[in-house]
Amino acid sequence: MAAKPHDFNTLRELRPAGRSRLSGIGTAAFSGMMLIAAQAIAAPEGNALGNLPGRWSGWGAIVHDSGKSEQVKCIVTYFVREAGVRIEQNLRCASASYRIDSSAQLTVAGSLVTGRWEERTNSTSGQVSGRVTGTGFNLSIQGDGFTAVMAVSTTACKQSINIAPEGFDIRRIAIGLDKC
Repeated sequence: MAAKPHDFNTLRELRPAGRSRLSGIGTAAFSGMMLIAAQAIAAPEGNALGNLPGRWSGWGAIVHDSGKSEQVKCIVTYFVREAGVRIEQNLRCASASYRIDSSAQLTVAGSLVTGRWEERTNSTSGQVSGRVTGTGFNLSIQGDGFTAVMAVSTTACKQSINIAPEGFDIRRIAIGLDKC
């Protein structure tokens, strides 16, 4: 069944991200955060971790500082190793003018999440740290010239990701993913 666009009426219209260095950093932050967030929630809850591996797909909206938003189609794959201690995420989102191609390698220790991410389209990388919560996790990503916070909420078949970056022209990223 094909994924359907989510209702992003609360998001204002924005212009697509340009090719500037700051836009590239935003893309990298977004990709890394999505990867890490989805992985972190799975470790403390056996069911969440058991449902994480595989292919997730859905739609999102990127809201730029200009007020314009752009819809993106996203596909995320997860590989869980060492009983949930190590998680690898590969994330791709794209529209006619915006592209994200990232990966993250995370380590989960109890409620703590640490790791690295990289965004290949813009050759950007950074560090991830955060905590697992009852419904998902809250993460912080730090890279050259930017920071971002991300909140992830998940169930067995659905995942929502909200990212608030600083240091580039993106105000908010909201994504809804389905696996079932």
